[in-house]
Amino acid sequence: MQNDLNSVLQDELNRINNAEHRNDRPYFDVSFIRQYPGLYGLMCFLFVLTMSLLLYSDSFGTIEYIACCLIFAVCNFFFFFHINPSYQVNDIDKGAWKNCYTGDWYREVYVGKAFIDSLLNGHILTETEKKTLLSQYEKKGHLYFADIYHLRNR
Repeated sequence: MQNDLNSVLQDELNRINNAEHRNDRPYFDVSFIRQYPGLYGLMCFLFVLTMSLLLYSDSFGTIEYIACCLIFAVCNFFFFFHINPSYQVNDIDKGAWKNCYTGDWYREVYVGKAFIDSLLNGHILTETEKKTLLSQYEKKGHLYFADIYHLRNR
């Protein structure tokens, strides 16, 4: 269901997506090594140990050695890429793969005060919705995108 409120919310989410460079594309990122240097070092040490055992043993041949190297390379490939999924209004309260990756972002990302003020001063919300929104804001001190979304989409 698309309405004016969803359009305004999506515009704000698009602004956040642009500011945080969220575009659903994978990026090469070595922060895994910086965050977990011991784990990565242990992983490399165990890889070298496994390769040594494969070379030393008469039971394993070149195919096993190549397979082990490929598995290590594939695993490292996933460690070195990061995806910044974009926020979308259509994902609020939906069970999407992207939500599994990012968590329930619509319950974690605060709506900016300027955006709340523009909604309260604008003509998109009814007076009842404005009172509900203001009451929620005063009670919690912040609002999530889901709070605004649920004004019309219950």
